[in-house]
Amino acid sequence: MEKGYWYKGILVGLIVVLGLFVASCGKDPVFMQGDYIYENEDFTLVDNVNGIIIHWADNMDISEEQKSVIQQLVANMVKVDGGTFLMGAQHTDVQGDGYDPEAQDNESPVHEVRLNDYYIGKYEITQREWFVIMGYDLIWSDLYGQSGQMPAYGVSWEEANVFIERLSAMTNLSFRLPTEAQWEYAARGGCQSQHYRYSGSNAVDEVAWHTTNSGNMLHNVGMKHPNELGLYDMSGSLWEWCLDSYGPYTAAVSQ
Repeated sequence: MEKGYWYKGILVGLIVVLGLFVASCGKDPVFMQGDYIYENEDFTLVDNVNGIIIHWADNMDISEEQKSVIQQLVANMVKVDGGTFLMGAQHTDVQGDGYDPEAQDNESPVHEVRLNDYYIGKYEITQREWFVIMGYDLIWSDLYGQSGQMPAYGVSWEEANVFIERLSAMTNLSFRLPTEAQWEYAARGGCQSQHYRYSGSNAVDEVAWHTTNSGNMLHNVGMKHPNELGLYDMSGSLWEWCLDSYGPYTAAVSQ
């Protein structure tokens, strides 16, 4: 993939991922009725959103606003069919796999990766989602943009994981940050990849906010065109955390 594909912003945000194997939470089969599910034994009310079963934690005080935000977040999870792809880029061998004259050394070596199915967030986590789940704002100012639908930024790797732990505890689902390989595979378009230079297009302005078109401000999530999987802002906008990235200089290559 060409280097421009990884063009991201200077701030750090996050996306979450959910493994397919946890969607049923290990429960016995349940009887489905409308948009809800009633367990056969105790008739506990749970939600079925996007084919994912949410069992609300009965030991936590979860507000209706929190439930609404989480339901929408789950509804916006996109299934990524697993597959094999060449991960990374290199700038030394013109005829070799993953050649890109602008590739950096830390994008090598190009190597084959096999992934199973998973779900990944369609959008970056928004400021409203962060506030409703966490109960506090981060350092959001008019300098970069402050709006409920703008991506949450200034997020440390540790804070991102606290957010995800809260999501998991509230829903009895196993959310986590995507691995670097999962992020790159999804950004490329997964098994539907058209091998664009950027995530979803060869024209950067179609899919990304960047230095020359953003006005040095953040913008609401999902305003540009999505990539082949229906994922937004995978090029441009914020750097994004991955499970196996621990600093802002690796975050852009990993979420």
